[in-house]
Amino acid sequence: MKHFVALAAVMAAGLSIAAPASAQNDPRYSSPEQERARFEAARERFDREYRIFQQAADRYADYSEWLAHAPPPRADIRDEADWDPSRYYRPGSSERVLSSDDRVYRGQDGRYYCKRPDGTTGLIVGAAAGGLFGNVIASRRSSTVGTLLGAIAGGAIGASVDKNNQMNNQDIRCR
Repeated sequence: MKHFVALAAVMAAGLSIAAPASAQNDPRYSSPEQERARFEAARERFDREYRIFQQAADRYADYSEWLAHAPPPRADIRDEADWDPSRYYRPGSSERVLSSDDRVYRGQDGRYYCKRPDGTTGLIVGAAAGGLFGNVIASRRSSTVGTLLGAIAGGAIGASVDKNNQMNNQDIRCR
């Protein structure tokens, strides 16, 4: 057994030394003229690709220069000092309790106006949780139907919870 392992090691070492020598006579390796021609073709390809890259870089620099002289973005009416939120609310909008994370605006009429939550966050979170819960409950029988029903129910519950989660602060009311 020892002799067999030693013989295999010697053969492997001999083959590893002979492989590069035999590769030099391989027809894939060509004459110096063919190698020079191959090098010239590769250099021409590189030059062509570099010119394309340089053109793209120049276009980018031209665009950046154009952006430096571009007109300013359109102004938003809410950024102006005389913006009155009471002009943009629908008539008959009722007051509601203000929570700690609401954005509040004071109109020229002395009333407070705030951004109303529409329940979108609760809808998304509820639908995701409901879909996972419905998939787990339905298991293998009808996991798609369970996922869809769970997502619908979770979305409805999440949206209603998000809309009704405004009862924390009773001091300030806004429209």
